[in-house]
Amino acid sequence: MSGDDAETTGELDVSIAGVAGASLDALAVAVTIAPRGGDVEELTSLVVELAHVEPIAWRPLGEYREWIVGLAADRHGAPIAVTADGALRLGCGPGGRRYALPTRAGGLAAVWPAADDDLLVCGPGVLGRVRLGPGRIRVDLVEDDGPGDATAVAGPGAVDGAIAVGTRGALWRYADDEWAAHETTARETLLDVAWHDDGRAYVVGADGGVFAWDGAALREVARVAGRAWTGIASWGGAIYLAGDRRGVWRLDGAALHPVTELPVTRLRAIAGHLVAWGGALLVRYDGAAWWGGPLHIP
Repeated sequence: MSGDDAETTGELDVSIAGVAGASLDALAVAVTIAPRGGDVEELTSLVVELAHVEPIAWRPLGEYREWIVGLAADRHGAPIAVTADGALRLGCGPGGRRYALPTRAGGLAAVWPAADDDLLVCGPGVLGRVRLGPGRIRVDLVEDDGPGDATAVAGPGAVDGAIAVGTRGALWRYADDEWAAHETTARETLLDVAWHDDGRAYVVGADGGVFAWDGAALREVARVAGRAWTGIASWGGAIYLAGDRRGVWRLDGAALHPVTELPVTRLRAIAGHLVAWGGALLVRYDGAAWWGGPLHIP
């Protein structure tokens, strides 16, 4: 857990690792909790179901002694999580399942559900597809030594055409049951990807770059020097970005316009709202106002 993303509550560092779901009254939220200054081995991941409406309420779904680093949800809102040690978790509680995938030591970084039974996963040195069926799981993982380590994955809807991005400007495209690396002009770590209604995927970089993928090439569309983008989302017909806990920005052509100064780092479009989080702060935007605040997890 990055110290820059964590917020201190008493003797604990608390950080939201991911938010997903199908409705605002039943969001899945993964929270990492660790003793202040402690080791990763002392970290706990808590998954809760959160009603992000008035009044805010939450109930625990599961607590795990491992680091959840990526979170998604199926069409019913059930959580799908991946961990830093290479595990895939489907659901929580007594009905939840955990699969240790044969990844490298770097584990997994992200998961994207093309369908409830069809997932793409990625992480350092590994790209994969997981197909689920009654009482079985089919895992197809590819070890990849270049051009970088994958950090994020998402698709336009169907699994074919999905892309993964990563360090050193790396980009891979998935089609016909294969991952293919594409050379790009990006020279920075690419950290998040969002597909937009113009048919392109927009990607953000750790050195301030904003890029668009048209299915053939990754082109830079904007750049802010000194800014490390970490989150991007397509919502309401526009592209929104976050990073450095220095607010949310909207992309208009090649220009970026500030939307809020709230200290968030990640974004997702959920249930007709733009949901943003950073540290223990979780807020949402309906186009007129922002609503929310810090999560108080004991």
